[in-house]
Amino acid sequence: MLPRDLIRNCGRNYPDKTAYLCGDRKATWSDMDRHSDRLGAALQRLTPAHRDGVAVLSPETIEIYEIFFACMKIGAPRIGVNTQYAWPEMLHVLKDSGARILIVAARCLHLVAEHRGELDDLGIVLVGFGGNHPFPHDFETLIVQAPAAPEWPPLRPDDTLFISYTSGTTGFPKGAMLTQEGGFNCIVHSLISFGFGPDDVWYMPAASAWVVVIMNAFGLGNGMTTVLPDDAFEVRAYLRDAERFKVTVALLPPTMLQRAIREIGQNPVYDLSALRLMIYGSSPATPKLIRDARETFRVPLLQTYAMTEATGGWITYLTEADHQRALDGEPDLLRSVGRVGAHYECSIRDLAGQPVAPGEAGEIWLRGNTLMKGYRNLPDATAETMPGGWLRTNDIGRLDERGYLYLLDRQKFMIITGAVNVFPATVEAVLVEHPAVEEVAVVGAPHPEWGEAVVAIVVRKPGHEDATAADVLTICHDRLSRPETPKHVVFVEALPKTSTSKVRKADLKQWLAGAEAPLPWRATGEISGGGPAGDAT
Repeated sequence: MLPRDLIRNCGRNYPDKTAYLCGDRKATWSDMDRHSDRLGAALQRLTPAHRDGVAVLSPETIEIYEIFFACMKIGAPRIGVNTQYAWPEMLHVLKDSGARILIVAARCLHLVAEHRGELDDLGIVLVGFGGNHPFPHDFETLIVQAPAAPEWPPLRPDDTLFISYTSGTTGFPKGAMLTQEGGFNCIVHSLISFGFGPDDVWYMPAASAWVVVIMNAFGLGNGMTTVLPDDAFEVRAYLRDAERFKVTVALLPPTMLQRAIREIGQNPVYDLSALRLMIYGSSPATPKLIRDARETFRVPLLQTYAMTEATGGWITYLTEADHQRALDGEPDLLRSVGRVGAHYECSIRDLAGQPVAPGEAGEIWLRGNTLMKGYRNLPDATAETMPGGWLRTNDIGRLDERGYLYLLDRQKFMIITGAVNVFPATVEAVLVEHPAVEEVAVVGAPHPEWGEAVVAIVVRKPGHEDATAADVLTICHDRLSRPETPKHVVFVEALPKTSTSKVRKADLKQWLAGAEAPLPWRATGEISGGGPAGDAT
């Protein structure tokens, strides 16, 4: 069975049940099946080679999933084009993916208006929807004019279901080719591991341009309802949606979770009584944030660890029982991302690729049935990342004797200062406990004596604008070693982030390596300078 079979079954088994809610619009499962049938037939007419990619440039909307389902049916890889990309990155994605159709929402016309010539040179067929557009093909017209009972080409389990491009924090984005089989397994394992039921209402308000698109298709496995943000994430709109649609299971990355906690604290007017589970993940969460979330939402919590190259598949689970155990006397469990799911093998390895002893730190290697088949057009990078059927995650972690996985940091952001390895996430978990710290990113900066020095880049909370570096560093006493304690603190208005709400640490490292960076070992006296996201001192 492939994902397209699930679409047919949901349309047959839950014809009148709501599949998607978005703003004031909704679509039933029979709507989704019927519209994707007709759209799939129309796309086949536009590009007879069924393995030609179909790219989508759009804010969040129900049509994204009609397109995704149509691609599932005809076997065309679906490519999300991130609306936050600059044009060179968009152009790279279109070229690299082999897209032959680009479907553009009217609200995104300004992103391509000046580049029609380049798109024509690539031979890309343009389709518009959601308002007036200048393109030769219209989305709704294609659906109306398409045959009602199309035939689909045969597909193999290892055919590409969709291509998800990385956030592009360093160089051009890489396209992870995710398979039909991997997508199916991701849906099934996620429903089982999270305990979703057919009557759940699921809300994960992240951008569908990347691997999130499969996470918002989990309903294919049980007919549940999915809520989509109407355009981009905005915390008040998210909480209002959760209230009016009676969301039962929600997932927020730590950055969004922090915003929701702050909003509820300032405006405790939202009725979230339907919520039965709050999931958090995508990037590391601090113990303080976890405690705040539990106090704010007062529902069971579940933490996950996932990655694009595993089809967004949830690799680990820190369950509600684990959270309770941590609060009852094992606080270090809150630094864990939980136990590895039964559908994955996990191995911690050294730089030579050899397994390390239990409890020792090393790179996390994974093996399972949701892994990508490789990076598109990058055979060397694929071979390096997937030796012998394993996936090298580039994450540093350790497994304890009970099977709990602890993420220490991304390998590329580990700081080596005076021959001592410092994991930024460890330092960040301490600093964020300070009452003046809203957000913090810890990176290594070039140092003439130690090679690298630990630098904390801090966003102060409102009302704490007078907090100094010395104030912030007091929390490090007796909690961090001397090598781990930051040698300098930089205050900024905001941290630069990717479209998936992850901090652009590569940008911060590049800024601190520049000649104008506000580092005291480069000059004497107090230094001020322009930061990557605001003034810095």
